[in-house]
Amino acid sequence: MNIEKWGSFSLSSGEETDFYILGDLRLWLKHKDEEIWIGHRYEEHGDGERNTGNISETPPKDLEWARWAPKEPTDSVKLMPVFPDLPLVINSEFPLRVNPGGSIQIFTRIPVWVRISIGKKDTVLTELPTVKLSRTWFGTPIEGELCYWAITKARRSLSNVERKPYLVSCPIQITNKTEVDLDFEKFCFRVERLKVFLYAEELWSDETRIVYHGEEQHSDISMSGRLPKGMENARLISPPRKPVQRSLATRTFKKIFDESFLFGK
Repeated sequence: MNIEKWGSFSLSSGEETDFYILGDLRLWLKHKDEEIWIGHRYEEHGDGERNTGNISETPPKDLEWARWAPKEPTDSVKLMPVFPDLPLVINSEFPLRVNPGGSIQIFTRIPVWVRISIGKKDTVLTELPTVKLSRTWFGTPIEGELCYWAITKARRSLSNVERKPYLVSCPIQITNKTEVDLDFEKFCFRVERLKVFLYAEELWSDETRIVYHGEEQHSDISMSGRLPKGMENARLISPPRKPVQRSLATRTFKKIFDESFLFGK
């Protein structure tokens, strides 16, 4: 699947299939007997890199198909990128320190999920991660939340990174409003209120602004709803999962526990 393929298109009919590769995801689609057939598998390589060898567009004989009978017959589906359904714990490329009153901008890249929908009302058939992420626990054994562990690291610039169509680039501004240095190597990135834009044939999110008030205090988090200055003519292609509000107050920087500690896995 090339980045230009986001959107609606008609499926092949009968035994003919449409085959796509995005990250670790191998996806087969077809229209048969007035049904939408979807089959998928993963070829995991740790970092979501595409394996260009030994890939066949023909579905494996043992591939399990999920089948949908639409209310109104259609051979058209829509494929759109959306953020994961849980927050992500992001590692910094290097330990970062923000002085009192200081502010920095960093970037991270998140593997999207593919949302498959049909019809004028965009009825969702399924959502598939392009990269299967491990889960972790963010917080204390008493208070916290389940998150994914991100495969990419936060960095100060994306100028030297390779463009990959299954990753959405996310600009983040962090401001330290305390009287002590903010030292961090990891933080919780809540992506459910972010939009997905297409800019210069790459996926981008709107800017997230985090104001740190201390480890034991909630950070103020706001989503700008738009890309940073200088990135005009971006096209909105996916709304946020939770478009209720653009700001919230929550814990962002604190100790992380592996979920096996809490759930005995």
